[in-house]
Amino acid sequence: MNKIIKTAFASFLFLGASNASAVVLTSTNTADFNLMFEDFALAPSGVASMTSLSGNLTIDSAIGVGNPAASTGFYGEFAASALTGNEYIQGGDENFDLTFSSLQNAFAMNYSDFSIASTFTLNFFDGATNVGSTSFVTSTFNTAEFIGFSSTVAFDSVEIREDDGASNTNEFFQFYTAQHVSEPGSLAVFGLGLIGLGYMRRRIHEKPV
Repeated sequence: MNKIIKTAFASFLFLGASNASAVVLTSTNTADFNLMFEDFALAPSGVASMTSLSGNLTIDSAIGVGNPAASTGFYGEFAASALTGNEYIQGGDENFDLTFSSLQNAFAMNYSDFSIASTFTLNFFDGATNVGSTSFVTSTFNTAEFIGFSSTVAFDSVEIREDDGASNTNEFFQFYTAQHVSEPGSLAVFGLGLIGLGYMRRRIHEKPV
């Protein structure tokens, strides 16, 4: 199934070049991505914005958004989390924006939900233009999970919003900048797509008047 998804992604990548509405695919398999972990300076007392040590990624808290309203973000190690190492957490709902230093076609994250299922909606932007969206549900608790996102249209920021009703529970995050891994079969489909497009254009030009 993963091979089919990758093949579809390669096909959509070509088509998406002329279409501002992205197809956003998700995967829970780390092998689908080349991953670069983005670490941040420790923030034990809470800050509104933080930039990774590499300079590739900035997290901005969407303060005041949600029920209960999101507040500042913290970065460090938390005993309540199933993740290993430093991680990001917010007071209130986990509502925040990710801004990348350059255009991306993929990113990924580890996460752990403490106790209550939440739906996270992700909106992808190129500048002020919303190019696509997707969502996922945290369905297991106190477990380290991975999810990656691949978009057929490049983006430079992602808006992440949580919906857990009026309840509140902690979710913990770690972030990666990433590249989607293509397979030979995917490249073959991409090549056939180019050949087919060229053939169709030739047929149109040769059509008798």
